[in-house]
Amino acid sequence: MPKLKNLLLLVLGTMFVGAILAYIAAGWHELPLDDDARAQAPGAFLNSSQGKIHYQWYGKDGAPVIVMVHGFANPSFVYRQNADALAAAGFRVLTFDHLGRGWSDRPKTKYDDQFYERELLDVLDGLALKQPLGLVGLSMGGLTTSNFAARHPDRVKALFLFVPAGFDLAADPQSLSRKMMKAPIVGDWIWRVLAKRIMLGNSQYDESKAQPHDRLQGDVTEQMNYQGYWQALSSSYRHTQMHDRGDVFQKLQATDIPVAALFGSADITVLPSSLGKLNKIIPRAETVMIEGGGHGLNYQMSSQSNGHLIAFFRSHLESE
Repeated sequence: MPKLKNLLLLVLGTMFVGAILAYIAAGWHELPLDDDARAQAPGAFLNSSQGKIHYQWYGKDGAPVIVMVHGFANPSFVYRQNADALAAAGFRVLTFDHLGRGWSDRPKTKYDDQFYERELLDVLDGLALKQPLGLVGLSMGGLTTSNFAARHPDRVKALFLFVPAGFDLAADPQSLSRKMMKAPIVGDWIWRVLAKRIMLGNSQYDESKAQPHDRLQGDVTEQMNYQGYWQALSSSYRHTQMHDRGDVFQKLQATDIPVAALFGSADITVLPSSLGKLNKIIPRAETVMIEGGGHGLNYQMSSQSNGHLIAFFRSHLESE
């Protein structure tokens, strides 16, 4: 029996040391996101209260402004097909990388509702965008823009949502795996060691059969080469509740902001049942189910999605 106990301790000790070494090795290649690294980025940067934010403009000065807010993991180039189409339709479009993603700084802080509200305020104020404008949110960005619009209705003239989080998600928040990913220490290890493999294993990133125009217009793994990306995702996952957020949409309903939303019938992240729940809370919302659309329908089916996007903003923003 003592020999068995010693063997068990040896096995556990070996596993523990192996886990520590895997944790260290996982971040060994990561580089600091400094000015030399940022020199590779297109666009420009603004200094916000929480760090430097990378942004890009599309379209002509003086046109009605639309600000596009991306989701949980992909940086702002996820909107390239949509921004180009809006600019060609006569709008002035701003995209930016969330803090913690893309070329923006990765502050060590709590990425919660208040964090994303402050971030968007800093972007609008930092670029002197004081007049009400068009706002677009994708996935998690759909939730954060809805929250922003509800809390700052004077800053938003119309809101368009691509597959917004906040209702029914495929991932069960009560599952053991999800609880482990939110847990201290264990969750940190999972995010640092396993998250890249898990995320890139998502079918959304299999673009082998997609036409060039229906693919992400950038390398989603590039942002992973710099320190702080996985910590930012982990903090967002822990502190931004992305399911059952009827409270946010109830507050949005209390405003008079026009709302539209696209959902995909084949979305395996934000479930199609979310459309009915949004309609129930915000009856005025213009909602469309894109047949066969997945979670990346804004770029994977951009020709179809852009038609709804442009028509909505032509109806609710003053065009010149």
